[in-house]
Amino acid sequence: MTTNYNSINYKTDARQNKIESLFKELFTFNKNISINSSNPWQPPTDVYETPDEIVVKMSISGTKSEDIQVAFSDEILTISGYRNDTSPHEKTCFYQVEIRYGYFERSVFIPKPINKDTIQAAYKDGFLVVVLPKAEQHPTKTFSIKIDIQQ
Repeated sequence: MTTNYNSINYKTDARQNKIESLFKELFTFNKNISINSSNPWQPPTDVYETPDEIVVKMSISGTKSEDIQVAFSDEILTISGYRNDTSPHEKTCFYQVEIRYGYFERSVFIPKPINKDTIQAAYKDGFLVVVLPKAEQHPTKTFSIKIDIQQ
């Protein structure tokens, strides 16, 4: 049996490069998250449907309730706000930056008719929950359409 040492070296080098790449990604201080970015960030959001309503649940811990706005227009629910960094210590050296601060905005398309007069929103334990009750859908009438046949 002959061993191809070039093949072994290539596979070893490829694994070594992959390991080095993982370490660089893991320990890199710059995660491309700008601390003072002018672009809004998007909080993690769940959207689900029950038999009677559509529920939007957003994780925005650390945000004051008075800094949150909720609007519904043309089948789009928009949640926006601002989260401040209220840390009392002076920041001189970051070892890890994952928490987003500043302006956030998230728009969600609502695919069903909604009773706009009874939408409710509650903010508790870092979660904003918006409940959008479904509007009663009137059954559509079936009717025939005359086809104009042109020859």
